[in-house]
Amino acid sequence: MSFYDSELKVLVAEDSPPMRLVLKTYLGKLGITPQFAENGREALRILHEDSFDMAFMDVHMPELDGREVVAEIRGEGQNVPIIAMTTGDDPELLTSCIESGYSSILLKPIMKEDVFRLVEKFR
Repeated sequence: MSFYDSELKVLVAEDSPPMRLVLKTYLGKLGITPQFAENGREALRILHEDSFDMAFMDVHMPELDGREVVAEIRGEGQNVPIIAMTTGDDPELLTSCIESGYSSILLKPIMKEDVFRLVEKFR
């Protein structure tokens, strides 16, 4: 990956500390320091308070499901690219992610190249 853009504002909404560390590491290789939310309610609050260039959002989070957060954000007219993070073992779940307004899907386990590709696609 040939770009480094520390000005890119990225939200990572993920309740798992190891997954947050993985994303912090991969995004850091692109010069991006993400902001973090540990549950859906916090992610929704942060998205209301600030604007982002993109977000990576776990589908299954405490307090508010990622799909609920995305549906509410889309209902308010926000078009920020939001990437669903999930294991991808349920085709109906993947369909519901796209239907709720996610922009794309990042399958777990997360690979560095997939993160780079999605940042390049949506930046």
